[in-house]
Amino acid sequence: MEFFEDALKIYIIHQKNDQEGDRPRDGKHIYANPLNPDICPLLALGIYWCCFGMNDNGHGKLFPGNNQFDRFSKIITRFRNNENLKDAFKFLGIDIQNIGSHSVRKGSATYCSGGSPDGPRYVPLSNR
Repeated sequence: MEFFEDALKIYIIHQKNDQEGDRPRDGKHIYANPLNPDICPLLALGIYWCCFGMNDNGHGKLFPGNNQFDRFSKIITRFRNNENLKDAFKFLGIDIQNIGSHSVRKGSATYCSGGSPDGPRYVPLSNR
């Protein structure tokens, strides 16, 4: 992770098409969103660091822990087993067991792609 001009540049080690991490990496640019701080990734990162401190473990990992997949799975399981949430989702006509990691990814992609009146909606993007 490094700052480059007006962006935060992060490097993704494991990707779907390169599980071993052998390919050269290009940094992914993350920009601030001063017009909508509710979804500003740099503000969120700053708040995270204020609450939990900066992780300086020498391994270059942004978040602590060794097994992010297991941690996320446990969070989703607790979410699905929460009786109050089950009732709320049932009231909305949603089966809480249908919510998983894909819901998080698809929901954020839908939100980002529909963020302006001129941008395409999720279905046309999915069909490309």
